Amino acid sequence: MARKILGYVELIWTCDSCGTKNPGAIKTCTACGAPQAVNVRFEQVDANTFNFIKDEALIRMAQSGPDKHCPYCGTRNLADSLVCRQCSADLTVGAKSRPSGMAVGEDAQPTEYEIDDSTLPPEQAHATKPLSRKVLLILMLVILIICGYFAWNTIRANRTKDIKATVVSTAWERTMAIEAYTTVTESDWLSDIPSGASAYNCSSQLRDTSDTYVPGSIENCSEPYTVDTGTGIGEVVQDCVYEIYEDYCDYETMAWVMADTVTTQGTDVYATWPDPNLTQSQRISGRSESYTIYFDANGQSYILRTSDYEVFQQATPGSTWKLAVNKQGDVRKAEPQN
Repeated sequence: MARKILGYVELIWTCDSCGTKNPGAIKTCTACGAPQAVNVRFEQVDANTFNFIKDEALIRMAQSGPDKHCPYCGTRNLADSLVCRQCSADLTVGAKSRPSGMAVGEDAQPTEYEIDDSTLPPEQAHATKPLSRKVLLILMLVILIICGYFAWNTIRANRTKDIKATVVSTAWERTMAIEAYTTVTESDWLSDIPSGASAYNCSSQLRDTSDTYVPGSIENCSEPYTVDTGTGIGEVVQDCVYEIYEDYCDYETMAWVMADTVTTQGTDVYATWPDPNLTQSQRISGRSESYTIYFDANGQSYILRTSDYEVFQQATPGSTWKLAVNKQGDVRKAEPQN
């Protein structure tokens, strides 16, 4: 998302020592002379209006980068300062730049520097207490038990036993799908419609967004808000995207579409394919076949469904087969017995 800069406004800060409100660009309190605190919170003079700065020097200061605090006396200095303006200490080593880029407002939190836990005493360091060895062992045991339970059930469900069964009856079905080459209505973006097709019923719709301007795009921006530049000057910005619109249209074209299905069925073991009478604008687009064998074993019924025609042809009524049957009664494998 692109950020659009509208201008710059002066912020204010409150002195921790005496409570005086000071202009953001002033580095020390105008009442008591105390330096600005490192974690000072900048505020807007008026959150509802933007009184843009005209002073080019202040604008350049805001654009130069966040101020930095002297590591010795805490005084705030400009980003390009080499020595502290208060105590003349070297700012090239140890000076901390103010964090910047945070939104300024009623909900903004005071800026704080991150603290390296390694420099703190053990009782103050933020450390995650590792799990004890006993807890880890218990968790591993629970996981192993759960995995073992599911593995055992899977093996048990797939375990089969062999039985002898007799073919009682059979059934088969073969199907062909027929497509027709005909006029169809499709929809697409105008620029993607095939050449030669006539577009109609078009409406302008959002197709894409961009972080940068694209010719013909529409700029859509958020409400303006102020960002802390770390200098006491606020940068008023908007978050913007560029919306790209294009006509989305219906059009007619020729295409192969599903038109019909034809099916043959039977109860013998000699299956045949349908023989449809196709026109020049029709074609076969797919075939499917399904064969069912019904068995009986000591009064218990079993069913085998397969797409293997060679196996099905051997299933003559009265023939004996060896079936591998699982606990649920499903036939997992079937072989004719000669």
